[in-house]
Amino acid sequence: SNILWGHVGSVASAVLAGASAYILYPNIKYCFLVIGFSALIAVIFVRFLPEGDPLMGRGFKGKVALDESGQEEIIEGAPTEDLQHEQEAASYMSVFSDRNTFVLCLTGFFFHFANANVLLVLGELMGGDNDDGSPSRSAIPLIAGAIVTAQATMSIATIAGDRLTEKGFGRKPLFLFGLITLPLRCALIIYWKDAGDAFLLSTQVFDGLGGGFFGLIHPYLVADITFGTGRFNLVMGLTASCFGLGATLSNYIGQTVVEKLGHVASLSGSLVLSFIPVILFACFMPETMGKRGNIANKATEEKGKSYTSMEMA
Repeated sequence: SNILWGHVGSVASAVLAGASAYILYPNIKYCFLVIGFSALIAVIFVRFLPEGDPLMGRGFKGKVALDESGQEEIIEGAPTEDLQHEQEAASYMSVFSDRNTFVLCLTGFFFHFANANVLLVLGELMGGDNDDGSPSRSAIPLIAGAIVTAQATMSIATIAGDRLTEKGFGRKPLFLFGLITLPLRCALIIYWKDAGDAFLLSTQVFDGLGGGFFGLIHPYLVADITFGTGRFNLVMGLTASCFGLGATLSNYIGQTVVEKLGHVASLSGSLVLSFIPVILFACFMPETMGKRGNIANKATEEKGKSYTSMEMA
């Protein structure tokens, strides 16, 4: 539900920011005040969030955990107050050296490396610029419409993905579905680049599907990988950093290609790159549903071996 309401909030912010920029044109810089005000409201309401089970939040085995469908469940034989302090977090090395963590980081990096620049190019193709290089007034509602279309679709995709997860669909097919939408989106934009704004705007549905399933399944994957390690937040931060790095490089390199070679060349690069995360995830990431706690189990086995060696010595 948090992810769903995040998309709903993004829709509201995009509508308000777009309307503000259109009304106040050419002083479109004031539309960023809407984003800043929205962030301020979010910060104010953080203090009202319930704390929940701190052990579950870290990926430990607490009194409450998430079952395979993401619903809360009471754990039988949950640790008592005394035993809670005896749970030790897995070592950084065991987390960083885990293959699934590495594959997820690479997959997300290349997905965002291919994806982030596409919206910028799409906005440039739809709206156009004035003679002085500034964005035209007609471009503002189109760009806002592109964001709203994507975020609204993400909301629907989040609901659909949640229901499919509850019915037992695995993480891998749902995440792969989100990844596959990116090359389809790039190909359609290239094909429809001269077909008109309506056709270009409709490709944002694929952005919404990809972002919706990616954003929903990402925490599930991290929860599966890190269950019992106490390193859930660490891996969430690590993967998010990789995603952010990919998006930053995408915007910089993608727009450099636009300046040097044009929009189609930039989109073609994104199209080629978009196959990398699909291949990486399909070939090297196993299904994690029902296989939680592999890192924790390995750490326990290694600790048991070390204890056995010490006793033998």
